[in-house]
Amino acid sequence: MDSQLTALLRRLPDWMRRDIAATDPARRERAEEALHAMLLALIQGTAGSVSGQDG
Repeated sequence: MDSQLTALLRRLPDWMRRDIAATDPARRERAEEALHAMLLALIQGTAGSVSGQDG
């Protein structure tokens, strides 16, 4: 799981990286929700479908 988490963090889109650090609450919330969905998919074993990768 640790290597999968590292891989997920390495492929975060640039917009998400910027928006997580944004001072604008709406941008930050959007990025946090997207990251939450990616992490949840990783935990549930469906990370490939969320990241757009097959299998």
